[in-house]
Amino acid sequence: MLYGGLDAHKDFVQACWVNGKNKVVREERFETTPSGLHDLCEAARGSRCVIESSTACFQTYDALREAKVRVRVAHPLRVKAIASAKIKTDKIDARTLAELERADLIPEAHVPSKETRDLRLLVRQRVFLTRQATRLKNRVRSIFLKQGTKTPRNLFTQRALNDAITQLSCSTKLAVEQLASQLRFLEEQRREVNAAIQLAAESNPDAVLLKTMPGVGWFSALLLAAEIDGVQRFADAEHLQSYAGLVPSIRQSGSVTHSGPISKQSNSLMRWVLVQDAWIAVRYSKKFRKTFTRVGRKRGVKKAIIAVARKM
Repeated sequence: MLYGGLDAHKDFVQACWVNGKNKVVREERFETTPSGLHDLCEAARGSRCVIESSTACFQTYDALREAKVRVRVAHPLRVKAIASAKIKTDKIDARTLAELERADLIPEAHVPSKETRDLRLLVRQRVFLTRQATRLKNRVRSIFLKQGTKTPRNLFTQRALNDAITQLSCSTKLAVEQLASQLRFLEEQRREVNAAIQLAAESNPDAVLLKTMPGVGWFSALLLAAEIDGVQRFADAEHLQSYAGLVPSIRQSGSVTHSGPISKQSNSLMRWVLVQDAWIAVRYSKKFRKTFTRVGRKRGVKKAIIAVARKM
């Protein structure tokens, strides 16, 4: 049996295979073109391969899976913890992966299906558009602030913005008008994405089920369904809460245990959307409002809303 380590990049894959005695039997670089990936699949047949998780790994992973090659994806942070090195090259990385695979020390990462990846791309596009719109709105408010012009809270209604623009100088007015035009374009794109998200969510059983929970809309439901990608892959509720970053970090030494803030090495999108939904759930659900009130009295509002998100 040969064990392969694959260090995937945008333009090429550095591959290394070792045998059962940990001796390198082949090292080669393959281009990430159709012919190059075909050659990689042929070279990998009969071996057990591992590829480090990255943006560039999915093309290679999909090609190997379609060719019926045994391949796993390694968790990048945990691989670094096992095999940190001061000298780092593509060849060294590929060999390290191959050696870890031979020793069965690969911390495996979950790889979502192509369909799930497409859903994640859809919801993340909506997140991207929302963040772009927020940046533009902050820039508009900054321009008014520098000009000493007071603005209403509902500045970004068409009428309020037009009234505020009339108070600006010609050059400043041009900048704000261009930013307002970009905002209108982003809002139109966001409406298109929202329609596509609702359509996709309505045909997704997990999203339909999540939508029944107070505070959860179609966008949140599809985001959670896509990010969780099958609740059965989690051993219990606590593991799912940890994946969402809604449990405190713990440091233990001997008989002493310290609980810290929530862990940041988690799914930040899940944590963000659950906290947003928790604020809505507190308003409309007696059950969640009771949790919020009980925890809030003892530990404050911030920890209370995290507790509600964790309960959700």
